[in-house]
Amino acid sequence: MIEDLQDELQKQQPEKKERTPHRRGAFLLLAFIVWIVYAAVLILAFMPRMIVAFRDSDIVRLISEIDERKAASETRDARLCFVIPKADGSTTFVTCNQKITKTGASEYHDVVEGLLEGPKSEALSAGAITFIERGTRLIGLTVSETTVFVNLSESFTGSGSSWGPNGLDTACKQITKTIQALDPAIRDVVVLINGSPLSV
Repeated sequence: MIEDLQDELQKQQPEKKERTPHRRGAFLLLAFIVWIVYAAVLILAFMPRMIVAFRDSDIVRLISEIDERKAASETRDARLCFVIPKADGSTTFVTCNQKITKTGASEYHDVVEGLLEGPKSEALSAGAITFIERGTRLIGLTVSETTVFVNLSESFTGSGSSWGPNGLDTACKQITKTIQALDPAIRDVVVLINGSPLSV
C-alpha cells in the first residue's frame, strides 16, 4: 500500500513540474502588462507638468543657438565671381559675397567648391548666373607659388555651351576671378579636366 502511494506521488510530481513554467510565464506576462499600464498612467498624469517644465526651461532656444553657432563655424563668407549676361550677347562679371561651406581643405578649395554650387538668392536677385555646367566636381586643387591648378570633372567642358562659343572661356574666367578675389597674388589659374590641361 505504501508502494502504491509512492507511485502515485511520483506520477503527480512530474505533472506539477511541467505546469510550473507555464504558470511562471503567464505571471511574468501579466506583471509586464501591469507595469506598462502603470507607466502609461504615470506619463499621462504628469505630461502637462512635463510640457510646462520643458517650455519654462527655454531648451528650444538654447538648442537653436547651439545649431546657429555650429552652422556659423562650418561656413564662412567668400567673394565668388558670377556673370550677368546682357541683351547684346556680351557679359559682365560681378563678384558677390556668399556663404560657403568649410570643407577642412584650403581656402582656395572652399571658394572653388562654393563657386561650383552656383549663385544663391542675393546673387540671383542681382541678375547674376553661372556659366559653369551643373554637376561639375572639383577633383583636386594645387597651389604652386603664383599659379593655381584646378582639376575638374569632365562635366565642365559643357560649361556655357548654351551661351555661344565663348561660354567655356567665360566659365574659366569665373574660376580665375574667384581665386584672384581670394588671393590677388595669384597670376595664373590653370584648369585641368581629369588631370589634362583644358584647351579653350
